[in-house]
Amino acid sequence: MRKFTLVSMIMALCILFSCSLVQAQEMRTIAVDGSSTIKVAPNKATVSISITNSAKNSKEAANKNAAVMNKIQSALLGLTITEENIQTTNYSLYPIYDAKSNSREITGYSVTNEISVNIDNIALVGIVIDTAINSGASNVDSIEFGLKDSQQYKEKALREAILDAKRKAEVVASTLGKNIVNVVSVNTNNTYIETRNMNNAMYMKSSADMSASSPVQEGEINVRSNVSVVFEMN
Repeated sequence: MRKFTLVSMIMALCILFSCSLVQAQEMRTIAVDGSSTIKVAPNKATVSISITNSAKNSKEAANKNAAVMNKIQSALLGLTITEENIQTTNYSLYPIYDAKSNSREITGYSVTNEISVNIDNIALVGIVIDTAINSGASNVDSIEFGLKDSQQYKEKALREAILDAKRKAEVVASTLGKNIVNVVSVNTNNTYIETRNMNNAMYMKSSADMSASSPVQEGEINVRSNVSVVFEMN
């Protein structure tokens, strides 16, 4: 009796295991890619500004540069830009050689100080540029537009990419006379923001009328998402 029961259990397990194998072998899947792009108006910006001065000796060049930088920082603070949002990104001092002489004679020194200004109010970008130039800045090297709260836009783009993949899978399945019944796997590792950069803007000091704010068009930022989804169909 015990032997019969054991044999019956083994047979039942074999039947169950065989059924599982058949089901696995009969699973039909379809792999599709989904993508989405949403456009969002930027709500923050970073302006890179540089100040370059030269003089006969290094101390004089550094002092001249520091005086201009202090003037610029004071003017920016008057625009409600906080000290935490003004950061030094590069400082260099190097000799100037006589280009007409082969003796490498030093004729002076040049100092360049570069700062970045983080701006939370897009409307202030043009005003920050004009203020820096009027205060003695040599160049506005770049403007980068971005998003303060990027996660919500990434999630929206991801949802739309997944829906795009689902629509594609349903089109293929219905064309083949099948139905989508399950999700086997999802790869969502490619969601990102394309920040807008205006490099080498080079807003040079000039005698032009600076009463109006420099025109800066922030445009829109692309938030992109790409997914790969494997669906089961029957």
